[in-house]
Amino acid sequence: MALFKMRGVDGISLSVHRAEEKKRKLLNKQLKTLSTIGYYNLKNYANPYFDSSEGKYKNLSFDKLVARYYRDKHLKQAVLHAIEDIETTLNTKIASVLGERYGAYGYTDFRLWCQRNSVNKFLRGKYMDKFAIQKEQINFLKELQNIVRKSYSKDLQDYIKNTEKIYPPIWLVMNELTLGTSIHLYKLMSKSNQRRISSYFGCKTDELVSWLESINLIRNICCHNGILADFKLKTRAKVPKEYKSSSELKTVLLKIKPEVYTNRLAFQLCIIVKLMSKINNNYTYRDLRNSVKKLLDESTPATYYGFQNQEAIQKLFKVKILKDNSSLILY
Repeated sequence: MALFKMRGVDGISLSVHRAEEKKRKLLNKQLKTLSTIGYYNLKNYANPYFDSSEGKYKNLSFDKLVARYYRDKHLKQAVLHAIEDIETTLNTKIASVLGERYGAYGYTDFRLWCQRNSVNKFLRGKYMDKFAIQKEQINFLKELQNIVRKSYSKDLQDYIKNTEKIYPPIWLVMNELTLGTSIHLYKLMSKSNQRRISSYFGCKTDELVSWLESINLIRNICCHNGILADFKLKTRAKVPKEYKSSSELKTVLLKIKPEVYTNRLAFQLCIIVKLMSKINNNYTYRDLRNSVKKLLDESTPATYYGFQNQEAIQKLFKVKILKDNSSLILY
């Protein structure tokens, strides 16, 4: 508390006399909050307010700092809600494509559905010959055995009890995998299989891979108590074409320079809205929109989060992207 006070955080009183019961209660409350959240965790949320020239925080009180921590927490909960739908849909589409084309157990033979005898650009230029495919298959099936043993799914447990098979059918498998593993399977697929899935989301394969990798990063931040509000992508994902050309949406994302868009929160939310538009075009973004708006203040305006202005936040969550990508509707 003393460090925060010395560095310019307002609303902290360390010299409390016995007669000042109200101040003492406030200090005790602040100390309890600090002991719960942690000094360095709160300090990270204060970074946007730090003036390096003076070595102090500006326009920041302790209550405001704690509020920012909880507002980011609410933002992460709203983002996770949407990401869960995206993850579930991806798994369903992978199960549908592999199950329909290769049968319930065809996924265990990677030679049937993987890219073969060519360079896979999504796996750092790895050449997918029979040895590489076999190695991928061995690693996946070994991991799958552990997943099946530890699963709490009643359907999966019943299946294992009533059959001698080790590996369950594809539609039971996909619900047990992490998002990272599902994305890796998608990268391994042949180009025709990849296109069948990417077409559902209204994009190309390289776009979908780019967006899914970003979504997975965001999901990990949300699940591991990271700071989503201040997160910046190190590797820029592909910008959905609607945010480049549409008269309604091209004013949403902040441009760093010509053809280079922000890598901050606004961009990540655009990806979520783009994918959700193909899953549920009537999805309610109320919690997500309100969480973003509550983060805004004089030191962290809409531009700090990668929006062109405050009106762009409302516009992002009020546009429906039609299934055929032909037009957009404000509602």
